[in-house]
Amino acid sequence: MNKFYEFLTKNIHGGRISEIIDISESFFNKRACDLSPDKKADILCSVMRITRNDLDDVIANHSEVFRTIKGHAFEVVFDAMMAVNNIDCMEVGGDTDIDRIINDYSLQLKTPFIGGCSQGIVSYKTHKTHGAKSETESVDYYHKIEDFADFLVGLVSYEPFTVLIVPKESLPRVSEHSNYIQSPMYLHIDNPAANNNFKQLGIAQRLYFPTNLLSPSNNECLPKSSELLQLKSDYILRAIFIKDNFRIWDMNMRGFIREHILIKYLTVHRIKIYPATVTGLERPDKCDLVLKHADHHYIRFQVKGLTWNGTTLDGINTKIDCESQLSRGRVNDHPTQSRLYKITDFDNLIIAIDPPYSNTLSINTFKKYDYHWNFYCVPMSKLKKHRIYTNRVASHQYIPYKELQKYRIDSSWMNQWLPEL
Repeated sequence: MNKFYEFLTKNIHGGRISEIIDISESFFNKRACDLSPDKKADILCSVMRITRNDLDDVIANHSEVFRTIKGHAFEVVFDAMMAVNNIDCMEVGGDTDIDRIINDYSLQLKTPFIGGCSQGIVSYKTHKTHGAKSETESVDYYHKIEDFADFLVGLVSYEPFTVLIVPKESLPRVSEHSNYIQSPMYLHIDNPAANNNFKQLGIAQRLYFPTNLLSPSNNECLPKSSELLQLKSDYILRAIFIKDNFRIWDMNMRGFIREHILIKYLTVHRIKIYPATVTGLERPDKCDLVLKHADHHYIRFQVKGLTWNGTTLDGINTKIDCESQLSRGRVNDHPTQSRLYKITDFDNLIIAIDPPYSNTLSINTFKKYDYHWNFYCVPMSKLKKHRIYTNRVASHQYIPYKELQKYRIDSSWMNQWLPEL
């Protein structure tokens, strides 16, 4: 992969999955989806300058990443099972509530909500992933029955391959709001009207589901993730290497990789990391980690990456954009529904800039390559506050890249924190 790495560093700009796919296809002269799982894993590791173990740990050890990949991997598996049976299954791209179409029937594919499953019962969450954060804010947190796909196709198990196929008219409804679909919902696994009942989709033939295509081997390139999903690494990586699934890599994995590498960096320097609750302050979930200063005071940190669309490349005047708000909620001063951080939520903002961004920023600002990880620690006092809600942090921090260098995390910064004993 050395030649690929050289090609990568000369051609990559932002490191989004669409760009990674294009660069991979250009170098290997074949479709990215046809590359081996080992090759796909090594490509992602080269982009982020991480190891396969790092990649595997980020997927397996972070439920937010794991859940996202689980859903998209099921879509890849479903497509594979339909292809084995020569069933025409059309993928529906974009931000819609429809995942697939078979015989003009629209389908929404779901994986189980493990916390709601019990003996003989499987649970699925069908609420909207954008907009209202809960029913408390709005009943539109739930899906209207009229807007839902014709059928819910819910995974029960990969071995044997079992799904529940339920027409939307039969889905449980929200109490007191009968035109909204319940979430989470609870369905009986052994219901013959739903269990692998593909006849509802106009499929008359008996379908064959070869489990040997799915079950993990003893030589998986992502062993922890494969074991958790009970699925070959190939399907996990195929799900990531789909441009329409850009959220997996661009908006999910990259963020957790940043935190993983930062923690790995701190650990290498033997710095003790404390849980956010150790300070006893309110809203501990709004900071990512806590360190103890040499003067024995706890210091709280929020970790963010860059918002590339808002970053401006303008030579020595290049300016980065760091989105310094929560992923959901409204821009207001509501005590629980606001997207804005309070100025009391953390003490410092760590801006983690991964190799593709570092390199592009350095080339534009300083005319030199820098394909490495760079971390910057900006005190709360230096962050821009919201112009209306002055007790909260502004949604975005725009900082000249040249000026950002004075906040770089280096050995002297590391030396101010108490070490592991």
